[in-house]
Amino acid sequence: MNKAHNVVAACQSADKLQEYTTHGSLVREIRLHAPWHAIQLSSGDYVVSLDRYPGVVSVVGVDGRVRRSYGQSQTSDVGQMECPRGLAVTKNDDILVADMHNRRILSMNSSLNRVQQMSLPVDGGIQQPRGLCLDESRGRLYVGEWDGDYRLLVFETVM
Repeated sequence: MNKAHNVVAACQSADKLQEYTTHGSLVREIRLHAPWHAIQLSSGDYVVSLDRYPGVVSVVGVDGRVRRSYGQSQTSDVGQMECPRGLAVTKNDDILVADMHNRRILSMNSSLNRVQQMSLPVDGGIQQPRGLCLDESRGRLYVGEWDGDYRLLVFETVM
């Protein structure tokens, strides 16, 4: 759901991103190669995790143009992403990324030029994070894992 209460759907096998009203009317469709998850920034642009190796996260305008990307050619202190999946966006438009195969959560600004690994205390470490849900009103980040015990992790006051 975005701020307009529309549903944003990433259709990986159909290579498109779609936005629908709650009544099921198509608002827009954007062609992208292998989008995995998408969420909307306050600017109206979309943040999209792409199913590529190495991993890519892009900011895409409502016109379908890729504004900026972080991934394949960029490296930083945190290294390359491998299989970015779930996304969450803070009220300040910072982006959280579940970097599944690297078993970590990354935080990046909306310009995608500042990336850092979040320090999240959990016994045995995070195991292939796949889904993220940020509840800023309660100060909680929920992380769904794909591997191991298939846990749902809850972190208090992470932002």
